[in-house]
Amino acid sequence: MRKFPRRFAVVLMMTVGAFFLAACATYPPPKEEVPNSRNYGSSYGDVWDSVLAALSERNIQVQSTDKETGSIVAEDGTIELRQFELGRYDSTVCFCGKPEQYHFFRELVGEYTISVVRGNKVQTTVKIDASFRASVQSGDRVTGWHPCLTKGVFEPFFLEQVASQLANRKKPSKLDWWKPKRGY
Repeated sequence: MRKFPRRFAVVLMMTVGAFFLAACATYPPPKEEVPNSRNYGSSYGDVWDSVLAALSERNIQVQSTDKETGSIVAEDGTIELRQFELGRYDSTVCFCGKPEQYHFFRELVGEYTISVVRGNKVQTTVKIDASFRASVQSGDRVTGWHPCLTKGVFEPFFLEQVASQLANRKKPSKLDWWKPKRGY
């Protein structure tokens, strides 16, 4: 009779222990969607010019453009990379993580692929895909590149900057025809 309570206690402790261990296992959080596209109520030419002006305003170098297909490839090598914790690197726009032992990150480069898509006469969509990479160094030489994850900060900020550029483009009013041209 004495063995029954002892067995019951052991089985109960194992069940409770398994329950607590199962509670420690968690699933990773779902990946958040980065807002990387926006519709604008302007013509294709105006949006194209505004995208190029926004890139110029941020001092981002345009590598290639093709107005017919609506693609722009740009690169920014002026992003600040800082050491966040001992061995971990971070920036305002991306997470770089931790390099391998005896290595460190030096330069951070952002590569942007921008698509300007024609809608109808007064609607154009801009989509931006941003990727970041940090140079991995060991001593004085670069040993490769490490991909960094975007924080989702640059993309909506850039799309808002394009909207600001479009707002600055003032079109003449329908009533401007009567104003004198020579400033009388």
